[in-house]
Amino acid sequence: MKTNLLITLTALALFLAPNFSYGAAPTLGTTSTFALFTADGAFSNIGNSTYVTGNVGNHVGQFTAFTPGTLVGQKHVADAVSTTAAADVLVAYHDLFSLTCGMVLDTLLGTNQTLTPNVYCIGAASTLKGDIILNAQGDPNALFIFKINGALSTSTFANVVLTNSASLSNVYWQINGAFSLGESSVFRGTVIANGAINLLEGSSLLGRGLSTAGAISLHNNVVTMPTSILTGITDINADKKDVDILIAPNPFGSTTTVIIKNDSKINICDLKIYNALGKEVMNTSVTKQGATLDMNKLQPGIYLYKVMEDNKTIQSGKLISKQ
Repeated sequence: MKTNLLITLTALALFLAPNFSYGAAPTLGTTSTFALFTADGAFSNIGNSTYVTGNVGNHVGQFTAFTPGTLVGQKHVADAVSTTAAADVLVAYHDLFSLTCGMVLDTLLGTNQTLTPNVYCIGAASTLKGDIILNAQGDPNALFIFKINGALSTSTFANVVLTNSASLSNVYWQINGAFSLGESSVFRGTVIANGAINLLEGSSLLGRGLSTAGAISLHNNVVTMPTSILTGITDINADKKDVDILIAPNPFGSTTTVIIKNDSKINICDLKIYNALGKEVMNTSVTKQGATLDMNKLQPGIYLYKVMEDNKTIQSGKLISKQ
């Protein structure tokens, strides 16, 4: 009788216990300072508009980047730091590889799919189309870990969206193969791949791209580490927390594109851009279909922007002109 009561109480306690994040973050070691790194592979960049914040490098292979492109960080090519990083990226990869799966997903991700914190496993090469929304359920420490036993590619304009306190620093993608980020896509999290990392034209990686073995190729991209994100969703009113507005590329050249995510919540808004002195230099309307803006009149430098609906700020942040 006592045994049955104990079993009942234990089951009840487990049922009522709060939900905890699954898995554990990998040990990044030296690679935590890198925005892009490969232990064994060439590193190249095509395009003057590539802008990377964080260290970059490789341990083995040819390095042909910066110039062209802009690097806010250091290059480590076949030096002592890259030697350590080559060992550390293997440790991080195997840390994630060893985690127990919490849920198995299909190989097609996205199309407004919403996921909560967990360790997700996918058994073969996968594709991300449209948006995948990571909902932390109000927990800024919530972990999202994806283990993909194959390559991962995204379609054009695909996006990883973080919501409800989800943190860029707590999203990890372990990919047993190549990673290809589609044109004009925005990907979030730390990618640790066992293959090539190819960022196609105008795509953005907010996080890290690390590889145990494979070439890294850039094509007019923005790559920014979690600790130094220059843009993001800030100053959002409480009634518009589910509105996500993307401005990319940023930093920008002659043009940039504004896309209203979650466009069922908003039809039209005003984008206002201010220079460092607080003077308004642009004011334009954006519909839910988005807009490509001519930025040729803006001089190189840092600008502030506000996205407004009914005279209320729903998003603000920084923009960088590289012209």
